[in-house]
Parts: sequence; structure tokens; C-alpha cells
Amino acid sequence: MLSAYPACFIKEDTGYSVIFPDLNTATCGDMAVDCLAGYLYSSNLEGENVPPASVLQDIDIQKIMDELEVTSNEAFVNIVTVDIAEYYS
Repeated sequence: MLSAYPACFIKEDTGYSVIFPDLNTATCGDMAVDCLAGYLYSSNLEGENVPPASVLQDIDIQKIMDELEVTSNEAFVNIVTVDIAEYYS
């Protein structure tokens, strides 16, 4: 089953930081799919409820950057998808 969550990509000195605001987790740009897959997989194993994904347009990246006290000239929001069954097969 395909899962899709919005993620904030924020340019840093050495690449991008990626924040999944709905899941309260973060990683580096190259690991966005792995991070999402790991979060969803472990939540499923532990029987935890996973929050629903926000609508992409509802994510306020500037508010998130302000809360984290992060500044960047390049930031955007995009959807990250993963099929957990295929990912862990």
C-alpha cells in the first residue's frame, strides 16, 4: 500500500534537511524515503496510530523554519511516497 506524506526540504550547507511535520521526524535529503518507511514500518509493528497526512498546501514551511530557528534561501514542500510492503520485501 502506497503511503504519501508532505515533507519540508530545507537547503543547508551540505545538502537538504527533510522534516516530516505530520510525523514529527526529520532526516537528511538522501534518506527521506528511508526515514518515512522506517517510521511507518516501526509504528505498524508497535501498533501505534500514525497521524493522517496533511494536505500539501496546508504546510507552512516558513512557520516550521521559524519554530526551528532555521534560515535558508532555498526551501520547498513536496510529497514523499513509499510502498511499505515493497520496501521491506
